[in-house]
Amino acid sequence: MEFIPGFLRTPSQMIMPNHILGWLGWLGFAGVVLLGLKAVWENPSGILRRRWWFWLILLAMVPVTALTMALRLPGQGVPLPGIPWSVQPMILIFSAFPWVLAAGILGPLPAMLTGAFTGLLLGLFNTNSPFTPLEIAGLALVYSFAVRQRYRTPFFQILRHPLGAGLILAILYSPVYMLAMLFAANGSLAVRLDYAITQTWWIMVARGGEMILASVVGEVLYLTKPLWWGCMGPLLPAPVESSLKTRFYAGTIPLVAVLFITLTVGDWLVAGNAARQLVQDQLASTAQMAAESIPYFLEAGQSLILTLATPDLLKMPSEALEAQLSTRLRSVPFFREMVFVNQEGKVVAAYPQNDIQVVQLSKEEEAGVKLALRGVPSQIYVVPAVEGEPSAQISFLAGVKDGDGIVKAVLVGRTDLVSNPFTQATVHAIQQIQEKFGGTGLFLDENRTVIYPVDEKGISEYSGVIPEAPFQDGLSPDGRRSYVYARQTIGRPWTVLLFVPAEYTQQLALRIAIPLLLILIVISALAFILLRLGLTPVVYLLRELAGQANLIARGDLDRPLPIRGEDEIAHLGHAFEQMRQSLKARLDELNRLLVVSQGVAQNLDIQKAVQPVLHAALQDGACLARVVLIRDVMLEAPETNIVSFGEGKLSLAFAYLDVPLFEFAEQHDMASFPNPARMRRLSLPSGKTLPGALAAIAIRHEGRYFGVLWVAYEQPHAFGDGEIRFLSTLAGQIAVAAASARLYAMAEIGRQRLESVLASSPEPVLVIDEKERLLLLNQAALQVPGLLLMAEPNKPVHEVIAQPDLVTLLKSPLDRRVLSREITFPNNRVYYASVSAVIAEGKPVGRICTLRDITHFKELDQIKSDFVATVSHDLRSPLTLMKGYTTMLQMVGELNEQQKAYVQKIISGVENMSRLVNNLLDLGRIEAGIGLQIEKVMVSQVVDEVLNALQLQATQKQIELEKEWQSTAPVIVEGDRALLQQALYNLVENAIKYTPSGGKVSIRLEERSESLVLKVVDTGIGIAPLDLPRLFEKFYRSGRRESYQQRGSGLGLAIVKSIVERHHGRVWVESQLGKGSTFSVELPLRQPITQPVRG
Repeated sequence: MEFIPGFLRTPSQMIMPNHILGWLGWLGFAGVVLLGLKAVWENPSGILRRRWWFWLILLAMVPVTALTMALRLPGQGVPLPGIPWSVQPMILIFSAFPWVLAAGILGPLPAMLTGAFTGLLLGLFNTNSPFTPLEIAGLALVYSFAVRQRYRTPFFQILRHPLGAGLILAILYSPVYMLAMLFAANGSLAVRLDYAITQTWWIMVARGGEMILASVVGEVLYLTKPLWWGCMGPLLPAPVESSLKTRFYAGTIPLVAVLFITLTVGDWLVAGNAARQLVQDQLASTAQMAAESIPYFLEAGQSLILTLATPDLLKMPSEALEAQLSTRLRSVPFFREMVFVNQEGKVVAAYPQNDIQVVQLSKEEEAGVKLALRGVPSQIYVVPAVEGEPSAQISFLAGVKDGDGIVKAVLVGRTDLVSNPFTQATVHAIQQIQEKFGGTGLFLDENRTVIYPVDEKGISEYSGVIPEAPFQDGLSPDGRRSYVYARQTIGRPWTVLLFVPAEYTQQLALRIAIPLLLILIVISALAFILLRLGLTPVVYLLRELAGQANLIARGDLDRPLPIRGEDEIAHLGHAFEQMRQSLKARLDELNRLLVVSQGVAQNLDIQKAVQPVLHAALQDGACLARVVLIRDVMLEAPETNIVSFGEGKLSLAFAYLDVPLFEFAEQHDMASFPNPARMRRLSLPSGKTLPGALAAIAIRHEGRYFGVLWVAYEQPHAFGDGEIRFLSTLAGQIAVAAASARLYAMAEIGRQRLESVLASSPEPVLVIDEKERLLLLNQAALQVPGLLLMAEPNKPVHEVIAQPDLVTLLKSPLDRRVLSREITFPNNRVYYASVSAVIAEGKPVGRICTLRDITHFKELDQIKSDFVATVSHDLRSPLTLMKGYTTMLQMVGELNEQQKAYVQKIISGVENMSRLVNNLLDLGRIEAGIGLQIEKVMVSQVVDEVLNALQLQATQKQIELEKEWQSTAPVIVEGDRALLQQALYNLVENAIKYTPSGGKVSIRLEERSESLVLKVVDTGIGIAPLDLPRLFEKFYRSGRRESYQQRGSGLGLAIVKSIVERHHGRVWVESQLGKGSTFSVELPLRQPITQPVRG
């Protein structure tokens, strides 16, 4: 392949068709393009207003992209019939870029116009065809439709990709280009057909390659700039989805077209090969004759001229010599002229030309005479033809020797291929080729000189290419496409060239191929007609079925489907009719079931709920229908174990069957008795009248047996599967109704019991649902002054409850915990409120709040606290005195080890007592409500001080003490610094105390929008679930042995709780035995403005 960077250098003209069929084809192509534009029309005004500049750029690019940067393909260019130059196949690398980009970005009309402009330049400078503008315009139009359509099938999804569209259109372009060349080429039908089928492949490859290269760029834009490329919008059904005919044609017509084109091309190629083989055989025969005759001709000429050059000629005078030449020429009719040249190179005698002044030797002959006089025995030369003769003359030279063997003169014999008897047959055969095939033949000597035929200018050198293969496609001397046969003679490098116009071979191929082509056309037409005729009744029947399906979809099941024939379509129709009948029966059944379901859903009273079921069971002709159920389904249950309900004229007459069938159905889910003889399986009293037929269905729900539904007929009756299925469905409806009635009865009884319990409770109780609405309350709650604003259930709690603290407690997140708080009412009564979640099936469904009046207990607790504070304060001085004197004992004198141990125990006991007294005093101060010293506290400093204070204690127990801090910014909270530090100290000290050696204690911080949470996490022994609710009570110690191994007063966590609640926060604990505990303290970032905050 050759790369051509500059502008193309080809003749800039178009070869117009010289036949009416060509112009009709051109008009047909133009009409198809315009109709296609109408079919895919998009109004370009909107997009051109925004991107007109882009279109101008593309149009400006067309001359450059269409005429530069070409890649010549290896295929041999073949001229259009009737022109002397060939169309060289080449890929113009960027020629398709403008119209491909216009197709995807601007739409069909700009793409078509851009493609037409590109095609015009290609037609002028490359293909020389007036069809090229229409071809490229049509390609651009179809390409624009392909990449901008919004159909949803997989084929169209592939086609929407530029690369997919380029590949598919490159394939579809081949038959279009062949058809265009069939109209564009001049000449006979055979010439045009052969050119379209056999000589256009490389040009189609070039056009396809150009389109694929541009499509690659379009694919990149499609993937990176989807808003620029293509058409946005919802996906639409493809045309093949709208009609079975269209789908069938879309699947079969392309296959038939491909098959037809393949067979046509194959037929033409086979016919062309056969025609070429016939021509090749004839040319081979003629060439062989010529190649074999030439050696004999040359050898005979040489031998004869040597024989005639006798020494006696040297002694004859001119007149006698001329007579002797005449005699010898007539005796041997090989030469048409003989010339005798003397030793000086002058013509002495000649025949038949008597005037030796007229006879002239050619340059070749003069040179040959000199060589002959020097001793060369014989020579052969090609000399100019006699004026008006078609063949050059062949000159044979031989030296005439004297008696001593010295060359004294030269005898020249001239002949030509037309008159010589050795070559007349060959010349005649070549003339037959011209007469029969319209071709020509050439004889070339070793110097490529044309010996036969010669033109008016005389002999000339052959300027064409001598093919290497014996038979191949080429050009004749007049520039026409021909088949060339070359054969070299034996013994001498002369060449025979035979040319047969390709048109003759094409005509012969057409005569061979036309019968099969006609058969293909007839078969294709018949196949299409038969396909259409065969598809029409199928489509008609399918439309009938579709219409019936539409009627069924609209609920019209009363119209039967007419069915004709016994084929597969008729079988489908029978199936449709059976489906209609089945659906009608099923719909009637569903309508009855709908009535039953509505009746069941509207009633919790079982007696009302089963009435629609009994009515539905009677509609199939039964004389009675009865339902027997367990007594639990009724709120006011009768004294018997069952309750029964019935409908029908004989319902009471056969009511005695209720008990036997109830007991039988408990063991059998379904039983049918088509006649009385089959009813012996039932334990029936003797002497009773039996129904003609009976069916019983057990009523079960979630594994529980509720009873039986049974129907009876006066006459024997065979129960079908549909009836049993319908009765089972009715039994299922009764089961749901019975289960609902039972649950309603149980719930109603439970509600009444709960109301009785709540009414008898002396403590106020409030029940809240999951939506924070008051569900119910007892009488004691109504008697609490200041508790309620209104006593109306189903109201939000903030509209019902008057105490804000209680409302806040009720709305606080539970996280499956029990929340409690002391609330003081306006009458100074103090209530202990506890809120816990109501759990149903593992999910919280509400809350229950109990209020306990602890006013008396608070008074007792205050008296106790005052007493403890007084005692603690009075004990502080004696304890200090005791500790002081105990430590001074060692100063009095030397103590032995036992005395030191006693003294140490006294000191330890005094310190424990002092610590207890200090804790009691701190707790008393906090509970007394002494004002907090509120200031802005940097949390990290408080944590660091606590960690530093307890680091030694942790190190002694080999416990890792760390701070896990996520925030880098300082965290500030409002509070009493000393109390907050004491609370955190107590929590960390407690964690170290109950964490074994090798454990870990960490402090974590979690920031929230209005608060922060400090967590003390340890890997200690954990806390039992039973201890968690009372963990923050004063003096409470766990009963576990591990807890009693650590000394403590039981006041540390109570102090923490008091400090946190004084700061309007909350404290809680999460723990698992053996895994550790997490104590969490949530503090508001800002305290309520009750006292000034120190900055």
